[in-house]
Amino acid sequence: MKKMILAAAMLLAAINLTIAQNPNPGPGETAGDRIAERVESAATSSSDQKALVKEIAEAARKAGKDNPNDADKVKEIVRKKLDEIRDRPSSNGKPGGKNNKEIEEWVKKLKSDLMDKGYVALPNLGNTSLACSAKGTGRTTGHIADLSLNNPTNTPITAEIGPLFIPSDGQYQPYIVPDVVTITVPAHATANVPVEGFCSDIFSPPVPPGEAMPPATDWVFVSDPLPSGWAPLPAKGWKPAPGITALIPGTGMPLRYTIDPKKYPAEAAAVLLEALTHIADAWDHMKSDGAVTTPFSGNPEKEREAVIQQTFWLYASALTGKEYKLNDFSQNTIRQFEAGTGQKFSAAKQETKDEINKGVAAFWDTFQAVGTEAKVLAAPQQPAGHK
Repeated sequence: MKKMILAAAMLLAAINLTIAQNPNPGPGETAGDRIAERVESAATSSSDQKALVKEIAEAARKAGKDNPNDADKVKEIVRKKLDEIRDRPSSNGKPGGKNNKEIEEWVKKLKSDLMDKGYVALPNLGNTSLACSAKGTGRTTGHIADLSLNNPTNTPITAEIGPLFIPSDGQYQPYIVPDVVTITVPAHATANVPVEGFCSDIFSPPVPPGEAMPPATDWVFVSDPLPSGWAPLPAKGWKPAPGITALIPGTGMPLRYTIDPKKYPAEAAAVLLEALTHIADAWDHMKSDGAVTTPFSGNPEKEREAVIQQTFWLYASALTGKEYKLNDFSQNTIRQFEAGTGQKFSAAKQETKDEINKGVAAFWDTFQAVGTEAKVLAAPQQPAGHK
């Protein structure tokens, strides 16, 4: 009898153990486990990378356990974890990519791989039931649009906004939105989202405040970076232009082609985003190293935004075959001076004129230096006899 009781107890314990070890996992827990397993299979070449594999895998599994029924939440948490590692400085036993190019590039590659395989990718606006409308703010840089998202369904919808290209309607500027914003819109609710971006056409005015942007159905979502070895193809809208200053972003190789983003928005979008990414990275590294200063140095946020936008305009203009030149920048600066002061530049004191001209020249040199460092623009040619 005792043997039967013992056997029954052992059987019950085995059944309980089996149940404990093999529950029916929800979609969130499954997503966490899949991401962790994929991260653990990633190639590593240093002890720092191995430590990061452990950190990311643990974060993924924890996210799955904390959100067993929400796979999108798990993906969002892991993506934020990857971004946090990329942007933090290295410390004892906790490597980061802020000042470590090896770690920064490894994390970027891992994130790109996970997104490409769908492990951390969320649907973009175009692949959801969200009803979207956007209005301009009158700005060319920074907060360029206000997006309204309405969810007509009975369940919450999580989606991502960006990276993307908002094409021109033929009258106003097109824009690049470089960063990813994750948004959850509850059932039968509306969410309002400020959209941050950069203009890609210096020669067109911004969308005025409150005026409708091109419909979201026309926006081009850029899911992947340019592949290694990418080259422009005439069949995709590229026209030979051997003399332009634009390079294939990040490679230092001459582009030698131009394209019309109005006719070929999807083809142009990927190249513009790649260039903007390299420009922003180059500015951040150069500024951190103390390699650049501008008249806006007292306002770091304004300085960063201005230099990245102006350098991006240099590239985007070259890409379309309409070069943005020093005289264009100088005339724009003078117009801003006149609008801000109510005074004609020609009537200003010579000291004021000299100061403005000096600032224009200093800024222009900075834009070219950042573009060269980013490997998106050919180094400017020195005048004959210059040493």
